[in-house]
Amino acid sequence: MPCPFLCDGHVCALQIEAQGLGVASYAGSGRAQVPRTATGQASMSRVLAHLGRQFSHRWTRVRPLWFMVATLALAACGKSNSEVGATQVIAKVNKAEITVHQLNAALSRVTNLTPDSAKAASGQLLQQLIDEELLVQRAREAKLDRNPGVVQAMESAKRDVLANAWLEEAAAEAPQPSDKDIKDYFIQHPQYFPGRRVFVYRSIPVQASPAQIQNMERQLASTKNIDSVLSYLQANNLSFVINPQTRSTEQLPADQVARLAELREGDVAAFPYTGGAELVQLASSRPEPVDEAQARPFIEKYLLEQRRKERTAKEIQSLRAAAKIEYLGEFKATPVAAPNPIAHPNDATSGIASGIK
Repeated sequence: MPCPFLCDGHVCALQIEAQGLGVASYAGSGRAQVPRTATGQASMSRVLAHLGRQFSHRWTRVRPLWFMVATLALAACGKSNSEVGATQVIAKVNKAEITVHQLNAALSRVTNLTPDSAKAASGQLLQQLIDEELLVQRAREAKLDRNPGVVQAMESAKRDVLANAWLEEAAAEAPQPSDKDIKDYFIQHPQYFPGRRVFVYRSIPVQASPAQIQNMERQLASTKNIDSVLSYLQANNLSFVINPQTRSTEQLPADQVARLAELREGDVAAFPYTGGAELVQLASSRPEPVDEAQARPFIEKYLLEQRRKERTAKEIQSLRAAAKIEYLGEFKATPVAAPNPIAHPNDATSGIASGIK
């Protein structure tokens, strides 16, 4: 029996997982709020990760964290067949067995796990697996595995796993970014790298009608004074909250970056959105550039992520084009339009909501 992690003359499966990019199921779009440090900046590692999320389409990917459990899994590699077989079972619950593979799978779903914390987390997760096994046994004794709703949910989960597995295969075919691709991206987006800035400002979100927003904009155009606008809001019973903010270029939509760059300290700008507007008063701004060497690994990671998303989107489009899809019932007359998985609400440089440390 070969090593279960394929270390016997083969590339270790853990290495493949650590380098690979998985594909998760459908996720909706929207701007995520990324936690920041006390100075308002987040980790550089989140910059291109969030940028990839702005490419909102049907399928997004997750990255298995197998490298986080290497200290556990690799312990099995290099042992004799008898030793490996003896260590696969890590707990017995009545007549059922819990294996190291189950523990590794549970660990792979833990976020922000480090090698140092993997051992402690493994003990906690093992207890959770034991509890889960006890519940599963009791559910089977009660014949809940024959309940129509449970059967349907299990079948749905199986379909989801199979669909994602195929998309992982498709994503793996995406080409790696070349040195030229990385350099071109760096040059074409100077505002996020050599021209990167950090803005300190007061954000005042206001729920208002289009007419009221126009009045606010007129007030700003004539006086350029935030106090007059706040007086207008109070006089019209429009509630507002003043929030101090610190954001770097990549944390802001591209249109806001352009407007903020034009403002002087103390100036105010209005950014309308559906149902209201955000008033922004600039307190200060400072340059915090990132050179090409610093940016390179994150640009490479982002470009690869983008290509894999586009590859999976094209795979879905190809499957749809080759299939015979027939709508019945209430959808027969006016079938719902298929989603466009590569339609992007922003361009490749907008809406990054994470910072560079």
